[in-house]
Amino acid sequence: MTGPIETMAKTTQEGKSRQRTAAAQVSMAEVARHAGVSSITVSRALHHPDKVTAKTREAVDRAINELGYVPNLVAGSLASTRTRIISVIVPYITHGVFADALQGAADILEEAHFCVLLGNSQGAAEREESIVRTLLGHRPAGVILQGANHTAATRRLLSKARVPVVEMGTLPAEPIDMAVGYSNRAASREMTRRLLASGHRRIGFVCVPPERNDRAAERLAGYREALAEAGVAFDPALVRHAPFSIEEGREALGVFLALAEPPDAVFCTSDLWAYGMIAEATRRGIEVPRDLAVAGFNDQSMAAESVPGITTIRVPRYEIGRRAGEQILARLAGEPTARIVDLGYELVARDSA
Repeated sequence: MTGPIETMAKTTQEGKSRQRTAAAQVSMAEVARHAGVSSITVSRALHHPDKVTAKTREAVDRAINELGYVPNLVAGSLASTRTRIISVIVPYITHGVFADALQGAADILEEAHFCVLLGNSQGAAEREESIVRTLLGHRPAGVILQGANHTAATRRLLSKARVPVVEMGTLPAEPIDMAVGYSNRAASREMTRRLLASGHRRIGFVCVPPERNDRAAERLAGYREALAEAGVAFDPALVRHAPFSIEEGREALGVFLALAEPPDAVFCTSDLWAYGMIAEATRRGIEVPRDLAVAGFNDQSMAAESVPGITTIRVPRYEIGRRAGEQILARLAGEPTARIVDLGYELVARDSA
């Protein structure tokens, strides 16, 4: 009978391919021999570098680099069914708002020798569910999600996964496990109040579809609450749903100007829309804020560089991501953690409104 070793040793192209695929990777024992230390010392240098001398760390690092050693995270975690992977799922990788939070999480987690495995949900709860199912198969040590708009299945899967979970950028009434963010409703309410206090009564509102985005739903609710407090009737015609882009801000202005009663101010819940709207207003000879006040949200770099500068809501995006990572690490270390961490926001007044 032909054994597996004989099969791999065949000289056919297929056999060579199998032989390459089955080639053994460098082991921790080989690294230990190369560095002149024990396997336990190599493991300690990898997972608890502060517990070995600088000279030992240098010897182990040199051996790892020379041999091309890659730790087997799954095999090394079989006893605990946990890897050193933290899964982070965001709606859009290209959107700077989410990239800032992701960077904050990655910085703190990588300092602790965890690897960040990224998922891109494209803003769809169903796609997020599919990603969660796949990621949980890799046995992550923890999961970080942007927002709290999940399917029932996603909540169930994460609740039963027995790993720390953080929802960031929002403050849900019932988080899956932990949440780090700010009140989107309060921030939106405060910006709307500012526009109302400036004498505006026809205030347009731009956001993504609220049924698919919990942050958008909260911002819409804050906008409506401020209008109600001022005795201003809510007009659905003044609400525009759009994807994130500068171009959509340009288009939104055209839609609003076509109304029988156009708005005298517009609250864009993204600086992208506000920037595009101001650019289009300039092209049409509309002076901001004299003819039309425009406000944004998130205080991205373009908000300060725009002419006029965009009045907006500043959110501590990087700190939110970093704190989310800290919550994960604290839980893994058995330390006490807060269920909800509110990092707040700031209204930044510039010249656009």
